[in-house]
Amino acid sequence: MRRWLILLRHGHAENGPDDYARQLSESGRRRARHAGAELAEAGILPDRIVSSSAPRALETAQLAALGCHYSGHIQAERSLYLASEVQYLDLLRRLPAGLQTLLLVGHNPTLSALARQLGRRGADLAPAAHADLQLELESWSEL
Repeated sequence: MRRWLILLRHGHAENGPDDYARQLSESGRRRARHAGAELAEAGILPDRIVSSSAPRALETAQLAALGCHYSGHIQAERSLYLASEVQYLDLLRRLPAGLQTLLLVGHNPTLSALARQLGRRGADLAPAAHADLQLELESWSEL
């Protein structure tokens, strides 16, 4: 069974003393909306969106959701902030079997490393860039 995993790096954020609390810059907001529009143009509509709960990631998820016409709940996960590849994979492996398409919004360098581990070639993801991975899995637990 083919499943879609879209890994989206959060958009460009403003500098600030508290890394967790950093907000998107205006260009980060614009690119996040554009990322959602790119998904819509490609005919990709997530069944679920899961995001790091860091404000810059969560706002990226919300803006991308608008751009791709996703109207469901966005699941915010504190555990994805500063998470390792293993932690991302653990979350993915617990997804329900009926879920076909997931948009996962997170942080580098881990998100880019995860994309490469799952078969993407190329450089690290730029801010608000996404890696669209088609995975042949019967269940997310196979990751």
